[in-house]
Amino acid sequence: MSIKIELNPALDVEACAEQFQRAGRVQIHNLLAPESAEALLRAFQQNARWYVSYNEGASAVESPLSEVQALPEAQRQKFYGAINQRAGTQFQYCFLQYYITETFNRGEDPGHPLHAAHHFLNSDQFLSTMRRVTGVEEIAHTDALASIYGPGHFLTDHDDKHATRNRVAAYVLSLTKNWNRNWGGHLAFFDERGNISDAFMPSFNTLNMFKVPQSHAVQLVAPFARSGRSSITGWLHK
Repeated sequence: MSIKIELNPALDVEACAEQFQRAGRVQIHNLLAPESAEALLRAFQQNARWYVSYNEGASAVESPLSEVQALPEAQRQKFYGAINQRAGTQFQYCFLQYYITETFNRGEDPGHPLHAAHHFLNSDQFLSTMRRVTGVEEIAHTDALASIYGPGHFLTDHDDKHATRNRVAAYVLSLTKNWNRNWGGHLAFFDERGNISDAFMPSFNTLNMFKVPQSHAVQLVAPFARSGRSSITGWLHK
């Protein structure tokens, strides 16, 4: 069943553009009309097809969450232990993912409610607004994936450059309610000394967007976090 998603008509696009041009990043609260944000959250919560997304060096890997959860405890600890071991010395990530755009393009899960996010993020309404915010008229399309960062999940420092894709900006549309700042999961930006120069906390119906390339990470979600960091994320492409 498709859902209707629309931008908040009260959005101050010019103020967002000024912030983005000045800082190279912007946090836009109340991006969507309230009823659209709630409908998107419901679609997100109804999704039952999640994958553990992680990397082995340069290779991206997706393992069905159900299969990882079915592993004997010792094997499951070994699985996550290997990921954490690599994270100590190299770029590494681990979180839950449902790649909305890829599944839609492959013709999988027809009618899935989250596919409405792909359509909205590639609509004239959204793309024209992002062209105004970024100042880049050549933005042509976006891609979208749903992600959950639960306790122990993370994304280490990187800059989002891609060898074959012309990424203008990265975005995180947060669908996280009632997040405690002590739980981690912040979208953090680093200066040349490795200090955190800025950090955005997960918050509901908020779009965090930043120019590519730019050094950033998703901070480790604490083991005592009581919920997951839920978002739809991706890139604006020329």
